[in-house]
Amino acid sequence: MQASRFPAAEVEAALGGPVILLGTGSFGDTWRYQDTAVKIICSGSYPPQRLDREVNGLRRVSSPHVVRLLGTRAVMLGGQQRPALVFEYIAGGDVARRISVGRWPSHAEGVAFLRGLLTGVRDMHAAGVVHRDIKPGNIALREGDWSRPVLLDLGLARSADEATITVYPAAVGTARYMAPEQLEGRRARKAADLFAVGATVREVLGRQHPFYDDGASYTHADMIALIAKGPHPLPAGTHGGVADLLDRLTTVPEHERGSASSSLRRLGRAG
Repeated sequence: MQASRFPAAEVEAALGGPVILLGTGSFGDTWRYQDTAVKIICSGSYPPQRLDREVNGLRRVSSPHVVRLLGTRAVMLGGQQRPALVFEYIAGGDVARRISVGRWPSHAEGVAFLRGLLTGVRDMHAAGVVHRDIKPGNIALREGDWSRPVLLDLGLARSADEATITVYPAAVGTARYMAPEQLEGRRARKAADLFAVGATVREVLGRQHPFYDDGASYTHADMIALIAKGPHPLPAGTHGGVADLLDRLTTVPEHERGSASSSLRRLGRAG
């Protein structure tokens, strides 16, 4: 984890009590304060529209699988007021940390993880919100339970029918989990979230990224070509219906990925 932009003592004085650093990002740091997680925007270059998007997106979604926004506040750090978002604190850590220390789920836990993610995405899409940056680092596990994933960080989220502030062509999100249409600089729609879910679940079930080698560098063109070649095979013993669904979610044509609701129905039939 990178160092925080401001020392813990200064953050404690600003918030009014002890804090624990939970994570750092491109624009801010997230601290545990009492029973909340406070995301403080530390960069002056953070687009106000992005902050508005995250707040509006979270207020529109009500789901146990999407982090709950408790409110907003201003925090005085470095001699200036900085915006902050106050979230429920989710004990259990994120999936990226689990992967980094080799704490992989069993097959049954992986399937339950897939069901939870699809439920969160269904609830989000039903509210007209597209996440656009689903990845292991943006998924927490309540109490460390793989069946209770929670989607975090809707900073790149947007309404499914609003005009984006992004100037296209441009890739929005985290490249390793982007759908091919995102890598091409096309607009991320609901199908892009489904691709990211499929890629993430394939990674935790297969214990390797489905398309890319660790430590390797790729251009977006390289990544598009590797996706077109198809993902690494899933482990022997993966339920056929689950494998078929994950193949569907990580296919290149957007229309073949279906919807979160149809994917949940397929998963139900897979047992």
